[in-house]
Amino acid sequence: MARFLTDADVDQCVGLADTLPAIESMMSNYGGGEAVNLTRRKIHSPAGYLAVMGGGLFYDGVFGVKTFTFTANGYSFQVSLYDAASGRLLLYTQANRLGQLRTGSTTGAALRMLANTEVPRLGVIGTGNQAGDQLRAACAVRDVGEIYAFSRTAERRQAFATRMSEELGRPVVPVETNQEAVADCAVVIGIAPAATPVVQGEWLADGATVIGAGPTTPRSHEVDDGVLTRANRLFLDSLEQAPLECGDINAAVDRGLVRWSQFHELRHVAAGLVPGRTNADEIIYCKLMGTGLADVAAAKLVLDRAEELNIGVEMDF
Repeated sequence: MARFLTDADVDQCVGLADTLPAIESMMSNYGGGEAVNLTRRKIHSPAGYLAVMGGGLFYDGVFGVKTFTFTANGYSFQVSLYDAASGRLLLYTQANRLGQLRTGSTTGAALRMLANTEVPRLGVIGTGNQAGDQLRAACAVRDVGEIYAFSRTAERRQAFATRMSEELGRPVVPVETNQEAVADCAVVIGIAPAATPVVQGEWLADGATVIGAGPTTPRSHEVDDGVLTRANRLFLDSLEQAPLECGDINAAVDRGLVRWSQFHELRHVAAGLVPGRTNADEIIYCKLMGTGLADVAAAKLVLDRAEELNIGVEMDF
């Protein structure tokens, strides 16, 4: 029997407190050779595109695939999960909420490995649907003080700041420029669909950890060259995926400002094979594109919880 879930079902089954340890466990197992990632590929049409990505969790006996489309109607996300031994379909689920949780949890895992323990000031650029889980994850793994939020629309950033201040129990301050959301911050999170740099290296404080969780296209530039050249250590969630999806890094590599060999994958930090932060004054940059393997790990957790709670629809499929 296969279980079918909606986004509302997913929200009933799990929250960030559940998906964060699942993503951290996946990274550790992946770094130890107990998982494999299928890099995202896209098929473009005049009206939009279809993307496919996935992975296998050898330690959990499953593999799966995430598909999503983007057109004038917006995004549509789904994940299919299969038993690795029999090939049987176990789960088919909508994956918009799942993706938000996966993305926030990946940022939380990265910050636990890379950021200084004390974060008196955090800046976030972007206040859309993904931004809330970014802040929830950051506050779950680090002692965050004030939060400064920037997005292009004043009304949206004000509403976001008000809502998140009440939820997180700490001040979230809307600011008028992206520079204000970066300067003097111990952690900077980019989660805006920006085509041009929203973070400049000259704004960064010593010891800052910059998480680039925004655009994933070969033409987008989320950070400027200064971020990449000032950073003492550089990380990614997928070295194979990065040349296809990180326009800013590709451009810097082409001009000889950085080398791909300088980048480490987070999975190797999680597995203890590569150090994360080595001193408090290092500037660290980490680009998170989102992996299919993370989607599969989150989907496996959702399946387990849905079975425990008897949520969703079962079909002989």
